[in-house]
Amino acid sequence: MGDLLISTLSSEPQGVTWLLDWLLQQGYPIEEVVVIHTQAQPILQAAQTLAGEFPVAYPGLRLRLVALSESTRPVLDIATQADIWALLRALYAHIRAARFAGQRVHLSLVSGRKTMAVFGMVAAQLLFGREDRIWHMISSAPWGGAVKGLHPAAEARFTVVEVPFLRWDEAASAHLLLQESTDPWEALRRHAQISDGESLRRKRVFWNERLTEAQRRAAELLVREGLDNAALARRLGKSPRTVANQLTAVYRACEGWLGMPVNRAVFIAEFAPLFRGED
Repeated sequence: MGDLLISTLSSEPQGVTWLLDWLLQQGYPIEEVVVIHTQAQPILQAAQTLAGEFPVAYPGLRLRLVALSESTRPVLDIATQADIWALLRALYAHIRAARFAGQRVHLSLVSGRKTMAVFGMVAAQLLFGREDRIWHMISSAPWGGAVKGLHPAAEARFTVVEVPFLRWDEAASAHLLLQESTDPWEALRRHAQISDGESLRRKRVFWNERLTEAQRRAAELLVREGLDNAALARRLGKSPRTVANQLTAVYRACEGWLGMPVNRAVFIAEFAPLFRGED
């Protein structure tokens, strides 16, 4: 199955076609283009321009125009939380459907409002696999009007760049999220739960495997009650020097684990979640 290009749309439809031309020239087997757009009149005119251009310039390549709406209301601009919801829902649904269909997805950040690019990145972070791509275009020339046509002229100067992003598709939790979450907000909530659970698991492994029993006793009392070394020494029946040495060793071990400097405040903040709700 061929690749899918997903793009948002501004009033300048060449934001879609320039990138599409470049992807085809690079040998990507694009067979379908999904254009997600608002319904203000200039945007609808741009969508009509694309609808007329595709049969001529890209015979055999499918174009799907997705007009955003919220309930029965057309979305004219990305200006409210409801508008953002409609946008994210559409992006998420089309990317998820492509993943299930086995298509490689190309997401364009070239056309449309910056807000649309931001939430495109959100959907990609949740759903993209290792083969999927995000693209942006850099051009110093003015965009639009008579200066740029639907296809770049030979003298056009522009650069297409691949946008890096955090890929987590190989984790078992990512496959679970793809399978179970049809709602993007629910997917974000589940992603946070999964991330928090993994973070707690790693903290428990460090606590149980990297600290001695004596270090754990001192560290737990520190995290739970925030006592100074003198108070810790009295509670533990040890000298302040012994407690200070134990905590120094704990901080150094934590520095090696986190890869950053660790002091009393950082250590307490890092491990407080282990004991939250137990006091």
